[in-house]
Parts: sequence; structure tokens; C-alpha cells
Amino acid sequence: MDIAIRWIPNECRGDFVIEGGDIALDSPLKSAVMVSLFTDRVAPETVTADAAAVGIRGAPDAAGSNKEDRRGWWADAYAEMPIGSRLWQMARTIKAGQTAALREVEAICYEALEWLVTDGVAQSINVTAEWASGSAPALLFTVKITEPGKTATQEFLFSWAWEGMS
Repeated sequence: MDIAIRWIPNECRGDFVIEGGDIALDSPLKSAVMVSLFTDRVAPETVTADAAAVGIRGAPDAAGSNKEDRRGWWADAYAEMPIGSRLWQMARTIKAGQTAALREVEAICYEALEWLVTDGVAQSINVTAEWASGSAPALLFTVKITEPGKTATQEFLFSWAWEGMS
């Protein structure tokens, strides 16, 4: 068992779950997915054409200069593969009724979760993203993971409050 983490969509953050005054436990696979998706991964030095097409530019640093904030965890400088995802970069993109943003979210999720397959934790991963219906701008994405030697998939559903709308 692992520490249970719950996702708070309207605040775009996760938090530990407390039950009966103690930290709740949950599936290690779910914890790995949560950390992989909702920890800020360092952004690449150059933006890909697909990322630029949905408006990913990078954020100015705290002083407001033009230097881009690439985020990430300091220890990633010593790791072969950084942890987390670049979902944070999507916060300022424009929905614009297109599917390009959905495909970019799927690509970012695959990038963040690929280590599960590389390390043999998962046999396969499938990610799908869609816009939520209704008045509140939100993105829904589903992650389905098949573990080695199993046929049944574990499904994780997440939502992300969307800031950029057109």
C-alpha cells in the first residue's frame, strides 16, 4: 500500500487523504500515476511545433523578465529521465474548439507515464482526453493501464480546470 492522494480539480493540485485522523492508504499504481501526472516536469529548452500550435510558450520568471520558467525538480538534473508531467504548461493554452490541445494533453500524459512501461510496472498505457460538457471549462482525461501478465485494465479518470478559453 501507498499514501492515498486525491486530486482537487478546481485547485489543480493534489493532497494526501486523511481518514480517522490518519493518512489513508491506496494502490501504489494509483500513487505512481498521480505523482507522474501532477508533479511539474521540467519543460524542454525548445518548444515543439505541436506544443506551439496549442499556445505553449513558457511563463516569465518571478521577476517578470522574459526568461522562461521551465519548472521541474532540482534532482532531475542528476536523473536519466525527469519525473512529473508538463501538464502545467497547458494552463495558459487556448481551447479554441480544436482537438490539437486534446492530442497535446494525451502526448504529455504518455511522456509522463512511459517510465511505467520501461520499468516493467505496466504492459501498456492508453490515454484519452476530451472537453467536459457544461458551462465550467474543464478537460477530462482517462488513463488505462494494463499490468504485466494481466488482461484487465485499471482506469483512472482525471479532470483539469481550464483557464484558457476562446
